[in-house]
Parts: sequence; C-alpha cells; structure tokens
Amino acid sequence: MIKNTILIVVSLVTLMTTPLMSQNYTLKGNTNQINWTGYAEAGGFSQTGVITIQSSEVVMDKDGKLSGKVIIDMKSLFSESKKLTKHLKDKDFFDVKKYPIAILQFEQATNGEVAGELLLKGVTGEVRFQPKIEQKGNQLTVTGEATIDRTLYGIKYNSSSYFQDLGSYAIKNDFDIGFELVYVVE
Repeated sequence: MIKNTILIVVSLVTLMTTPLMSQNYTLKGNTNQINWTGYAEAGGFSQTGVITIQSSEVVMDKDGKLSGKVIIDMKSLFSESKKLTKHLKDKDFFDVKKYPIAILQFEQATNGEVAGELLLKGVTGEVRFQPKIEQKGNQLTVTGEATIDRTLYGIKYNSSSYFQDLGSYAIKNDFDIGFELVYVVE
C-alpha cells in the first residue's frame, strides 16, 4: 500500500512538472533589446550598440523545445556614436528606410541548438545558436549569443572579401549579437 501511494505521488509530481501540451509565451515589455558588436579587421577595434525587438512570441512544446518568431525594429538600431548610428541605418549597411524590420523564425532541435531563418534586408539566411533556457513559474528566460555574417545579407561595405587595399578601414564580415529575453505566459 505504501509503495503504491509513493508511486502515485511521484507520478503526480512528474505530471505536474512536465507540460502535457505546448505553452505560448510573449515577450515581457522591459526585456526587448539585443546587444550587438561589430569589429574592425585590424587592431582589435570594435563598436557596440543595441537594437529593439518589436515583438516576439515563442511556444514551448511538451518536450520542452522552443519555436517562435522575433520581429526586430531596425529603425531602433543605436550606438553611442551618432555618426555610426546614421551610417548603419543608411544603404551601405541596413537601409532601414527600405527594410524597417528583420524577422527571425526558429525551432529548437533535440540537442538544444536553435536553427532559424533570419530575414534581414530582404534576404533570408540561416542562423544557429545554443540558448540557455530557464523556466520559473509563468516566466521563461532565453539567453544566448550568435554570430552573423553580414555579407550573406548583401552588406558588403568595407569587407575585405569584396574590396582590396582597405587597410585599417576593413570591417569584419561577422558581427555578434547577445540577448537575455524574458517571456511570460500569454
């Protein structure tokens, strides 16, 4: 009798902590930024800034894997340098007047890696990263980093892959993004 009672209690606890169906989450209002870093080819110089997420929804399935969509407000692109911010928003880089949003759609694989398609500047490319996911009550925190090759999206400005003799003006093709996003149950 005691074994059966213990078995029932363990089964109930397991059922209570394992989702039986998928759960929808939306981005919590004050966690809507992505940090970015771009690099010069020489001298270790880098520039940093932020960009705002317009909206995002994720779904956690019954196996604990995420899928979702993130809409990025390209007009919010910001760095401490006003001149750099203006240049990044122009046609040489992200052409935010023509392409005011970027969209990431993604799914998480069994190994935890997220694979997604990023629509940036009218071009779709693949993005992969390994997020850290924490679930506490009705809140879900997704933290991660990814490296993006800007030239895959037609952004070739001062890329030594396309232009010769740039010297100290050469900019690396890859830039990094980092984020900590907090979602809540819809």
